[in-house]
Amino acid sequence: MKLRLPLLLLSLSWSAVTSADLHVVVVEGLGGEARYSEQFAEQVTAIANAAATMTSSDRVTLLRSDAATRDAVFSYFDELNASVDEDDRIAVYLVGHGSYDDHQYKFNVPGPDLTGEDLQELLDANPAGTQLLINTSSASGALQEHMTDGRRTLILATKSGVERHATRFGSYFTAALSAGSADLDKNNIVTAAEAFQFAERQVADYYERNGQLATEHPGMAGDNATRFGLARLGANVPVSNDTQLRELFTRRDAINASIEDLRLRRDAMTADEYQNELLQSMLELAILEDEIEQREAQLQE
Repeated sequence: MKLRLPLLLLSLSWSAVTSADLHVVVVEGLGGEARYSEQFAEQVTAIANAAATMTSSDRVTLLRSDAATRDAVFSYFDELNASVDEDDRIAVYLVGHGSYDDHQYKFNVPGPDLTGEDLQELLDANPAGTQLLINTSSASGALQEHMTDGRRTLILATKSGVERHATRFGSYFTAALSAGSADLDKNNIVTAAEAFQFAERQVADYYERNGQLATEHPGMAGDNATRFGLARLGANVPVSNDTQLRELFTRRDAINASIEDLRLRRDAMTADEYQNELLQSMLELAILEDEIEQREAQLQE
């Protein structure tokens, strides 16, 4: 057994871990052309895989094909709102094409498009106290002026609605969710800010490398991007037939989620409160990792 902590710390009792739930909603819009449909499908898959490392599968929802209509999106959010409270977090991804007619932004889905007003209505009505909207579509920058909110962070593929060409931002952003180079602080968590910075650099490099005038300039607004984790690197969902080991994995996931929630609440805490809670969570995590190692060793005997 590898001793991680002094013996006196091992006497700490296990305390119940409570944390805010993270809900992830991905809306896949119309591709229009086969190449875009393939790109969008790949991006949605990457997002779903990343989300699975940060929250339970029942809190990750993909709205695709006929399930991505305007009515279907509104119906889903009506259902979701009943199970979300202000302590929870929500990340909404829009993967597809957008348009802007100098008056109104639209995200292209089957049937009537989702408008900027629709998106604002959906998020305004959602009780989650921490919200993240990631829109990888063309013209998505048109949303910034109207959707800024104290509890909301926006990541947009363009700086304004007049940047109407198909974007490359989405491909780079989703690539960041599994890229070690995107994890700037090397804590194995890719935050929204880190993914944005990675994609922003890649977009700029693409146009410079090809000697082209950039037709997209990504933008970010809001306060929580640096503390909103989107992916845990190297996190494979453990598979075990052992009930005790599965319970330990579940407890480990709960602690990791509580640490993510703590990072989001940091501004509302004193420095001492934050450090004390963080230390307690890290100690509990270290103790639990030792328990997991012991159980895995027992099963291999």
